[in-house]
Amino acid sequence: MDRDDGSHGFTLIETLVALIIFVACYLMIYQTVALGWRGVQVAHAETAALRLAQSRLAAAGVEQPLQDGRQTGRTEGFDWSVQVRPYAQPEIAAPAQRPTGYWVTVDVNWREGPLRRARSLQLSTLKLKSPPR
Repeated sequence: MDRDDGSHGFTLIETLVALIIFVACYLMIYQTVALGWRGVQVAHAETAALRLAQSRLAAAGVEQPLQDGRQTGRTEGFDWSVQVRPYAQPEIAAPAQRPTGYWVTVDVNWREGPLRRARSLQLSTLKLKSPPR
């Protein structure tokens, strides 16, 4: 016998509601993954910029002499500049015995993408240059 109680499947409204719920969940998951991926890319760029700044800071006084001035360059999408300026020392020891100090500041600038904002990083340290013997 045939039973005719009106339950022959899903109605169009039920199917549309289920589809809307599926699409909403899919979009939330997609946005979460995209945001996480962007965070990974930002962290990678900041790490690369920090490594570049640290290497430029370490090179000051080793690869190029410590003297007042500015040096600029571009490396792998990062613009960098190294500013060296003399340190004003207090008059404690005799001038021949005290080392000369220099402030070394490294600025690294980059853009995360063509439509993204510019980012920058700055490291600074005081380096000593021993007096000639």
